[in-house]
Amino acid sequence: MTKPDKNLSRRDALRLFAGAGALGVAAAFKPLAVIAETAQEKADNAQAQADKTQQQLDDAQSQYDAAQKKLSAIADEYSEAAAKLSATQGQIADLNVQISEAEQSIEDTQDEIDKTQKEVEKKQEKLKSRMSAAYKSGAQSTLALLLSSTSFEELTSNVYYLDRMTESDKQMIDEVKELKSSLEEKRASLEEQKATLEQQKGELEELQTQQASELSAAQAKQDEAAALVSSLSESVQSLMAQHDSELVAAQEAAEEAKRIAEEAKKSNKSWATNTNTQVLGNGSLARVTSAAASTPSPGGGLCAAWITYVFSNAGIGSFGGNACDMCAWWCGTSISNIKPGMIIAVESSSSGTTAGAIYGHIGVYLGDGLVHHNVGYIKTDTVSNWVATYCKYMDGRCGWLGGIELS
Repeated sequence: MTKPDKNLSRRDALRLFAGAGALGVAAAFKPLAVIAETAQEKADNAQAQADKTQQQLDDAQSQYDAAQKKLSAIADEYSEAAAKLSATQGQIADLNVQISEAEQSIEDTQDEIDKTQKEVEKKQEKLKSRMSAAYKSGAQSTLALLLSSTSFEELTSNVYYLDRMTESDKQMIDEVKELKSSLEEKRASLEEQKATLEQQKGELEELQTQQASELSAAQAKQDEAAALVSSLSESVQSLMAQHDSELVAAQEAAEEAKRIAEEAKKSNKSWATNTNTQVLGNGSLARVTSAAASTPSPGGGLCAAWITYVFSNAGIGSFGGNACDMCAWWCGTSISNIKPGMIIAVESSSSGTTAGAIYGHIGVYLGDGLVHHNVGYIKTDTVSNWVATYCKYMDGRCGWLGGIELS
């Protein structure tokens, strides 16, 4: 029979296109048990991928820990090198102070030497003047001094005075010279001490250069290790995020596999119940009833495809389209007038799924107030329950699929 004409809106055209696609998918459907096995395989694969990523995460974490340990060791090495350099710099600073003090002492000693030298020169000049005067006066003055003595005691005193004066002048000059010599020895000692300090400073400056180079090398190693730790940290964080995502996916896949397996059990139970239903006669209604009992679910969201299979298996004909199309094309009667063998459909379902809202929902009424429909497994509902579930927003309708009245 030819389908009735219909003015298609843009939304209707999209439904037709999607319905044709759904029919194409349905044409190659697998039994629900096979779909459950596939879903379980998908869940296993997702878990295997999560386990693989966990191994990668463990390896990356191990590398990160090793790099962190190495960085810590390098940090200790750097700290030790910095401490050595700091100690050397402190020693150089101390030597600079000692050298400065030695230089000041040398300068002060030199001032003393210069001063003493002037005293020596002054005393020598004085002695020279006295000796020159004595020489010019000759022995007469000395003799006159002695002859002028009025007593033996005065004579003795004058002789002693002359001896003491000569001895005193000599002693004075010797003391000054000795002081100068001592100061010069002190200055030489200070010069030697300064030279020693400057040699030590030079050695420490060489050590400082070496230690600065070692510190620079340790810093470079530390920077390299820190960059590696940072890189590994980012890798670990990335793998952690990936692992978390894969665990969620694996859990969702496992739950989906469990749900499909449960639906498969329910479907098998429904098929067993329907198979045990006694179908009387050999008319078109009996064939549709028998086909509904033996045709499995092609999968969730394919309610119209199941209807197509049932009527095709019953030999009634093959009618494409989704639930919205079938409702528009073949359902022109109020559900209150439903008869066994009629399809029952709504153009937009209130089941809560996006697909249901767009493509609607459909089932087949086989009598006794019961509607059979596909929800991922074959479910049996009362008409009132079916309407309450799927027809909250739009009125459902019923009619003969393909316009063919069953008998």
